[in-house]
Amino acid sequence: MSNSESNFLNDIQEVNLSYLMLAQRLLQQNLHVGMYRLGIDEDVAETILNLSPAQIVRLASSSSLLCAFRLNDYDLLNTLSKDVLGGVLQEAHSTILLAQRATADVASSKAES
Repeated sequence: MSNSESNFLNDIQEVNLSYLMLAQRLLQQNLHVGMYRLGIDEDVAETILNLSPAQIVRLASSSSLLCAFRLNDYDLLNTLSKDVLGGVLQEAHSTILLAQRATADVASSKAES
């Protein structure tokens, strides 16, 4: 493994660890808000909440990125990239777009069940 590949792997594992620790903290503070902010359903939230520190470290050592970025939505990216009223409208619009996406994801996962 080259040095740059090793650095990428270390970076991925560091992001994974940070994400899992943040996710657990968000979910502990407020389950439903944490689920919304993370874009996860209740089963995944409960699993993350019940991970021990050793399990978090083991899971974080994966070579794959565990979190999914929601920046593949043109409307969301476009909204976030504009400076409207000091960002007040940006935040409101992006929240609405994320809520619509979360609702659609839940509906499609229930339809698949």
